[in-house]
Amino acid sequence: MIDTGKLKEKYSPEGSVLRNLQLEMLDELLQLDKVCKENGLTYYLSSGTALGAVRHHAFIPWDDDLDIALPEKDYRKLVAILRDFHSDEYVLHDRHSDFNYINGFPKFRKKEGDLLGSFPQRGKFYKYKGTGVDIFCVAKNSFIRAYVCAKLRVALLHWLYKIKNDGMRKVLTRVNWMVYLCLVPLTWPLNVFRKKGELHYGLGQGFSKHYLWEHEIFPVGETLFESILLPIPRDADAYLTHIYGDWRQLPSQDEIERTVHNQYLVGK
Repeated sequence: MIDTGKLKEKYSPEGSVLRNLQLEMLDELLQLDKVCKENGLTYYLSSGTALGAVRHHAFIPWDDDLDIALPEKDYRKLVAILRDFHSDEYVLHDRHSDFNYINGFPKFRKKEGDLLGSFPQRGKFYKYKGTGVDIFCVAKNSFIRAYVCAKLRVALLHWLYKIKNDGMRKVLTRVNWMVYLCLVPLTWPLNVFRKKGELHYGLGQGFSKHYLWEHEIFPVGETLFESILLPIPRDADAYLTHIYGDWRQLPSQDEIERTVHNQYLVGK
């Protein structure tokens, strides 16, 4: 039995920087949960958040990230809703709201805040820097198509943070997005290699090596996460095993502390 209480006390005790960030992200998640329920949209806790939900019934105690995923049709609806979401505090952080944000997935984010933990070098240019929830799409694509599109986006966009002139970076970012969006439809024939039931994160969203399977995710199940009943993949064991292998086994203390950023370490 994993003693989550002791792990939380060590890495994210109440009042710590990391725990406060987790609680902010939980509040953002609950807002997304409300939007999804009001609009009949299916979503589930994904990746490390699903792992935390199943193994700890909470955040992984040393985690500073929160991920959800939706089937493609519902993902598109949610993004459209959030782009029209009028708030002084929150924003859908994507390429439309901030040209410097070139991730393939959007983030429902607090406008104000400080980027903490792991963030890309281009993050220093972000318009919005608060905590947020990563929103992924799961779509019926082959591994090879997901892989090619992920590599295309990286090749075209990830180096642009090196351009110091804001105007030049803005122009090149928008041009390169247009090139990428024109190239993506040309990869459609690669779906001939898709296996039955195979899913991947949306084109360009990365993590293409993660094979996801319809029958392991849908219809979604539920589990307690931070004392709240929230959706997870229906066969969470199989889902997590495909991504993490022996997900029940905790990393060693050295492995954990290599992933915990100094600003989170209690007493630092």
